[in-house]
Amino acid sequence: VLGYDVWKRAFGGDKRIVGRTIHMDAMPVTVIGVMPEGFDFLDREEAWIPANVDFAKANRGGHYLNVVVRLADGQTLKTLRDDIAALSAEWSKREGAAGHNHQIRPENHPMIALPFHADLVGNLATTLWLLQGAVLFVLLISIVNVANLLLARAETRTREVAVRHALGASRRRLVRQFLTESVLLGVLGGALGVLVAVWAIDGVTALIPSSAPRASEISLDGRAVVFAVGCAFLASMLFGLAPIFHAKKTNLHGALKDGSNRMTSTKARLRVRRALVVGEIALAVVLVIGCTVMVRSFIKLQRVELGFAPDHLLTFEIELPPKSYPKKTPSQFWTRLQDRLRALPGVKSATLLDDLPPARPINANDIGFPDQPHMPFVPGFSVPWNVDYWQVIGDDGMEALGAHVLRGRAINASDTAESPSVVMINEAFAKKFFPGEDAIGKRVALWESPDLKQLQTQTIVGIVADIKQQGMDKPAGTEVFVPWRQYEQLGGADEQAAPTSLYAVIRTIGAPQNLAPSVHHVIADLDPGIPVSKLRTMDDVMWEAVARPRFLTFLLASFAGIALLLAAVGIYGVMAHTVAQRTHEIGLRVALGAQPAQVRAMVLRQAATLVATGVAIGLGVAVGLQAVLDASLTNLFYGERLSQPVMLVGVALAVTIAALLATWIPARRATKVEPTVALRSE
Repeated sequence: VLGYDVWKRAFGGDKRIVGRTIHMDAMPVTVIGVMPEGFDFLDREEAWIPANVDFAKANRGGHYLNVVVRLADGQTLKTLRDDIAALSAEWSKREGAAGHNHQIRPENHPMIALPFHADLVGNLATTLWLLQGAVLFVLLISIVNVANLLLARAETRTREVAVRHALGASRRRLVRQFLTESVLLGVLGGALGVLVAVWAIDGVTALIPSSAPRASEISLDGRAVVFAVGCAFLASMLFGLAPIFHAKKTNLHGALKDGSNRMTSTKARLRVRRALVVGEIALAVVLVIGCTVMVRSFIKLQRVELGFAPDHLLTFEIELPPKSYPKKTPSQFWTRLQDRLRALPGVKSATLLDDLPPARPINANDIGFPDQPHMPFVPGFSVPWNVDYWQVIGDDGMEALGAHVLRGRAINASDTAESPSVVMINEAFAKKFFPGEDAIGKRVALWESPDLKQLQTQTIVGIVADIKQQGMDKPAGTEVFVPWRQYEQLGGADEQAAPTSLYAVIRTIGAPQNLAPSVHHVIADLDPGIPVSKLRTMDDVMWEAVARPRFLTFLLASFAGIALLLAAVGIYGVMAHTVAQRTHEIGLRVALGAQPAQVRAMVLRQAATLVATGVAIGLGVAVGLQAVLDASLTNLFYGERLSQPVMLVGVALAVTIAALLATWIPARRATKVEPTVALRSE
């Protein structure tokens, strides 16, 4: 079964593909179907073939298959888990009594059933909720801003409303007019927002990491447009309440008697408007703090110790078709590949790896310790010891990676199939299994012999500094490094074969991407039928490894910037309106001898009070949210906290400066008031 993308890319979307014979890994297979566009399952596979495995004979220690079940009607996840636990206990007892090493003892290899949705989405749900919260904050700040503007406009229209009422317009009709205006404003704003989204959607989705599940399905469809316009409509209803309440509480008779065009506001209305500004500043502070924490955590992630040097590395993957390279024949290919790559001009060293750091799936395996009496290993049964990762590595692999060998020696070309079996371990392995003692020279057993009568042991010859494998944000797990030439000695007799899929890692003198044409030439010369896949620099691998936090940081920074800008606009609007209201007072002060600096200080002082109150509330909310974030967002912030004093002070200063800069224009305008003009307007 072909995936839609590979059907379009490799076969031109040929509708007659069903029934045709094609070759995969040098094997003829018949195409029986094509999946629909957008189908994305598990690891973004592009083709599916039957599992050609004799499960009755397969080694149960090979943890490379996923089991997917659909529950029958009336069944729950709990009943499934209970059934699995019962079956696991039964199998363990039966197979253990028969002396079979099927490694299914529940205490060592538990079978865990998880909801597929939770397994697929993972911590992405937390990220989405965080982004939803940021969007909500920006929306609330926008609503407050527009409400303040409409309230100011309603105050300037007090006399107009009074005249309309005197001419027969009811209060209900006036309220309907205000509501219509606000809804029209909101819908037009929503429509403009949709147009901006249409323009920006491609750019934003291009930033989404390819590892994000269902990222290809993100689009601006009809549902999204309806939702956006609906939010705009609801927002317009909310900010439309401000002028409505103003109209309901206005003394229309008094407004008619007042012949002045000067704007006036009651103390209650001024308090409401200032409270709204304080609220939006507080929201902006919380959002800016969240963004700052995310930026700090991202910088921290970029500076984490990887355990290897990613610069000047070129990587690619080679998969040998099993039919063309049966049993031990891959060894010849890997040997020639290493030799040819090392001979290329501009290459310092080259090696082979089972998988690439810094983020790869766990490939845990049982391990025994024959030299440790307190850690028994019983042939024929599973053992309670487990290594998180084991890495097949080529000659001089540590040198090519730039890893630091702490003690002993690195794996090299002398570690052949004929030489004694050896392994390297990482520092985490040494600390866990050999605490307080030197692990060099100790033996481990990665596997039992085919007849289950004796152990196949490997001697530890070196300890390397931890290399990140579980992601840059997590500590390294225990890891064993096995020479690729000795890989075929592991496992049962039916499994003795050299690896058929490995990554090549090349350390170059110059820019690694310049070596790509030479790599293609080498592979084509060795076997023209083998494709080179995932050819990229290690810097590209690292870029992808931090794609999610980078994308989240970008979005949060964008929202925080918008929130700060809106808060600045809000404080500007309120202070500009206040200056306009107090024109007469300011003119009188100037006429009585007030200096421009004194007038400017008066306006800035009033703004500073609002800003300080909003910042204080925002800081309090951020500190109060710390407990919630510690419980749910620790994996996103990588140990950074909202309540760090230095950061809080920095954010408070930044928001205060931005708000006061926005106030500078109305403050400066206040100093330009002409006393004669202001007094004449009275």
